[in-house]
Amino acid sequence: MKLSDRERIELNELCSALIDDVMTDAQRQRLEQLLAMSPDARRHYVRAMALSASLMDYAGEMQVEAAEGACQPAEAASPFPWRWILGTLSAAAAIVAAFWLGGFVRSGGASDFGQPEIVGHLSGVKDCRWAGPELPPGGPLQRGQRVDLAAGFAEITFDSGAQVVLEGPASLDLNSSWEAALRHGALTGNVSPEAMGFRVSNTAVDVVNLGTEFSMLAEKNGATEVFVLAGAVEVSPRNLPSAAARRTLVLAEKQARRFARNGIVEVRDGEQKLQRFLRKVPFERFARPARFVHWSFDEAKGTRIAAEIVGAPAESYEVEIEDSLPPAREDFHVEGRWKRALNCDGQIYAQAPLPDFASSPFRTVAFWIRIPSDANAGEAGPMLAWALSSGDGVFEVAWNRVPAQGAFGALRTSFGRGVVIGTAPLRDGQWHHVALVISSVPRAAAKTQIKQYVDGRLDRVSAKHFAKRAGASGAAGATALIIAEGRLWIAGKPDEAGRIGFRGALDELFVVDRALTQKEIRALMLQNRIPASDTLAIND
Repeated sequence: MKLSDRERIELNELCSALIDDVMTDAQRQRLEQLLAMSPDARRHYVRAMALSASLMDYAGEMQVEAAEGACQPAEAASPFPWRWILGTLSAAAAIVAAFWLGGFVRSGGASDFGQPEIVGHLSGVKDCRWAGPELPPGGPLQRGQRVDLAAGFAEITFDSGAQVVLEGPASLDLNSSWEAALRHGALTGNVSPEAMGFRVSNTAVDVVNLGTEFSMLAEKNGATEVFVLAGAVEVSPRNLPSAAARRTLVLAEKQARRFARNGIVEVRDGEQKLQRFLRKVPFERFARPARFVHWSFDEAKGTRIAAEIVGAPAESYEVEIEDSLPPAREDFHVEGRWKRALNCDGQIYAQAPLPDFASSPFRTVAFWIRIPSDANAGEAGPMLAWALSSGDGVFEVAWNRVPAQGAFGALRTSFGRGVVIGTAPLRDGQWHHVALVISSVPRAAAKTQIKQYVDGRLDRVSAKHFAKRAGASGAAGATALIIAEGRLWIAGKPDEAGRIGFRGALDELFVVDRALTQKEIRALMLQNRIPASDTLAIND
């Protein structure tokens, strides 16, 4: 029997209750029923249990490696309750679990799900002539990729929000969303406060941006000149003979230094070079208009909430609210971040049709969330969830309720056999803007990547895991994250026993047909609308 979207959501919640050891007798009976009647349910169950075992295994290693005497979470000290699980589930389910669990291995803790990881995109060009492979306009750029520019200007926007302009001839290695290495040539960087800490390095110097604008000119002999156009940067010399000479310096606006093997000196013709880097470059840019569906939740009464539709098929995307407890209510709202918000009090859940474009390779889901500071683990159900057409289960967005698996109270996204947990705390009673940028690369080994943004900033990852089957090399076991035709679920669904799902408030939900940049996400956060194009680029 093939599971419906509703049953997949329910099964995912049952597995979560089992893993967290909060399962009721009614839930246990329902889980046994689903496992007995559906091979699809048994496959999903095995994947969920294998992923949890992998996470607990990794948490155990973290305990062993921690500093002696450090305070450790109580949850990490308890072994995963396999005997209890196998004793309470049906014998058939236990046999299936025993057979399949041998085929999964841990993916390497906080390492990436595989290569290539997208770290930015080519956002603008001017008279470019490439020394290496030609880069497609507007195309994604991967970690470890080298950009070789023979002539002209290339603008690169990193997922962290940092932007750099490369002036040819130049060569740049992309190390991550937060770091690049300038091999030779000229570079100008513009870093917003959200991307503070972005680093550009080479053999002569490391430059850490403190939220400003700077330039670097790297010669092939290794000497490098650093110019501060606005604000300040932190520079750490390399390859100098003494520790004193390698001490970290802070350069302020209009200051410049030359870093070479024989020491640090003033820059010759510094003012002339500074004017060169201050000039504006008229780029050709490639941002395209965004199609999206937007639910504001501003309607004061009723169980149906209309949507704003831009570029999507002309059909209804109404949110339908269901109340698990009588008597029936008309008002499901509280004061929101923008006007009114949906009050997810643990007794209501909602659903809406997924837009057709939700299956595109790149997309963004953004919303405001407020989680009470006294919310407990039993109230950490999914804020959002939908089924995956690949048969790999459910995509869920929640806050992390298991300290042993990652930062407690941080944003947690699980999809199929993968999970990524951020670091920014959400469980504080304050409104936070959340955006998920989802990338599926059809011809890549690791086909799914999730970038989590909290309050306009790319969130650091506290844990990232992927469970794969034995025999799969690297990330070959990964599958493209394609959303099934079906429903978008909001605030989960309380079970027959009345177990509370997600408790909190949710406002201004957007589903967008492309990957928004960090600056677009920040503009959406501040203005509550999608910018017509990425107009916040360097040199504009």
